[in-house]
Amino acid sequence: MSPNNPIETLCQHTLRLLDLILQERQALQDHDLDRMGALLGVKEERTQEIMRIELGLRQQLEREGLSMNAQGISAWMQRQRLDLAAWRRLRIQLHLLQDLNGINGHIVSRAERNTQKLLEILTGQPDHSVYRRDGMSRGSRWMRAYGSA
Repeated sequence: MSPNNPIETLCQHTLRLLDLILQERQALQDHDLDRMGALLGVKEERTQEIMRIELGLRQQLEREGLSMNAQGISAWMQRQRLDLAAWRRLRIQLHLLQDLNGINGHIVSRAERNTQKLLEILTGQPDHSVYRRDGMSRGSRWMRAYGSA
């Protein structure tokens, strides 16, 4: 690994971010809010570092008249005589990172929807956006009993 290879550095940081995403998933499954809070802070720091490295790479490519896309990065790496394997690894890692982060986002969204439904039941505030066949909003009659209790 070349110490001047930002792609290799991005690979290292992306692997650490992947590990954080997996820890985040476990914390979500365990309903461990304290751990989630700590992980979110570290995740933000890691993301900021990746963005800083990416900005430096973008500036380097622009100085050499190359675009910040797959072709530009490949051309830049060839000019620098850097191993393209790191670029291939980074692309795979970024795809995996996007997928795993999306799954975690779905878990959070589902939990948020479930919490919102529970609050609607407990407070007697039905969701007026969904109606049953008889034209009534879902649970409007039985929700009021809990909300007034």
